[in-house]
Amino acid sequence: MRRHVLVVFPVLALGLIGGCATAPTDPREGGFFGGVAGIQSGAYEARVQEREERLERLRAVQSELAAEGRELDSQQQTREQQVAAERARLSRMNREVSDLSRTVDDLETRHGSGDQRVRELQTRLASLQQGMREQQSSLDALEGVGPGGGGDPSVELRRRQLEEQRRALQQEYELLLDLSLELAR
Repeated sequence: MRRHVLVVFPVLALGLIGGCATAPTDPREGGFFGGVAGIQSGAYEARVQEREERLERLRAVQSELAAEGRELDSQQQTREQQVAAERARLSRMNREVSDLSRTVDDLETRHGSGDQRVRELQTRLASLQQGMREQQSSLDALEGVGPGGGGDPSVELRRRQLEEQRRALQQEYELLLDLSLELAR
């Protein structure tokens, strides 16, 4: 038994000396003695610390991306609400224009198709209806913008332009309504 100890001891001593010389930082390298040397030199601790720092940076980036995603979702939801509200206003206006169209038809019956004022009303009403169809198509196209489009400045600009066009159409409708009421007297 003593003989075995004498043989093992020099091998063990050589392993420690050899392990200290390489001081591996990867625990999978260097065997037992390399592992002991890595622990004693602090190389493993430095490696663990570097990985923890990298993990913390990745978590910070992930957190920033999640916050940005929530902001984009919020913008998308706001845009969808605005488009839905614009669509509701346009729908209400379509009903009002349909009523106005019936009124103009009644005026044509009462005043005759040759009345210049009635023809002007019909022409302007047809133009208003065409503008509203275009408005509807534009809203449909704007609504077709997929997720993530909410942050696109061009989409927001187009939405505001459509809102302005709808306001202009609303003013034209109100003017035509006044004209039709004048003719109805």
